[in-house]
Amino acid sequence: MKNILICISFLLVLVSCEKENVQSGIQTKVSGTLTNYLGAPIVNAKVKIGEFKNRFVSDGGSTDYFSKYIDSTYTNSLGEYEITFTTTGEGSSYRVIIENSPTDQSYYGLNDSVEIKNLGDSFVFNSIQFIKLYPCDVTINMNSISILPISIYHKTTRQLRNPEIISNTMFLKRIYITNNEIQKLTFQRIKPNGKYQQAVFTFPASNSELLTTQNITLNESDFIDL
Repeated sequence: MKNILICISFLLVLVSCEKENVQSGIQTKVSGTLTNYLGAPIVNAKVKIGEFKNRFVSDGGSTDYFSKYIDSTYTNSLGEYEITFTTTGEGSSYRVIIENSPTDQSYYGLNDSVEIKNLGDSFVFNSIQFIKLYPCDVTINMNSISILPISIYHKTTRQLRNPEIISNTMFLKRIYITNNEIQKLTFQRIKPNGKYQQAVFTFPASNSELLTTQNITLNESDFIDL
């Protein structure tokens, strides 16, 4: 009986540690401007409001877990956004969440979610944590490569789950680059003995906001063991 009472008391302490849900019907206006560090606007970026719930963790404390998105909007041609959302009564906190990598890969973001602590008032969140990206088509000429398949890695381009190069035919890869930095393109493969190899190519900054092109030839001698 004593052990049961101890367990009940412990559970009551844990319950008291949980943050209560915010009441429903509270309206909050969230606004701001998204740019890169040079001040260029990030256009058509999706800004979402996420609802979180407070839950216990194993060490006896509590933390916020994502529950659902309750509203969203997009930045305009100046990188500006504004959205007014209403609390549902089902969440203990609300956060601004920026889409860091859109489908068109026009930019790459480095933003964490930001908690809105002044619910019911106006909340402003500006960010310069973005890199604007521009398309570059790389023609890869395969020079009798003996070990396939090959995966392609580029820092600011979405990585595909499966290897891309599976034959010795010419391959066209579109990557998304910053226009003012040297670019590195990495090719990786696994030898029959299980050892990883890679070949690395670099090319200069494009200094262009238009579609650019590069042409490389991939040889067996370019691969080195990792």
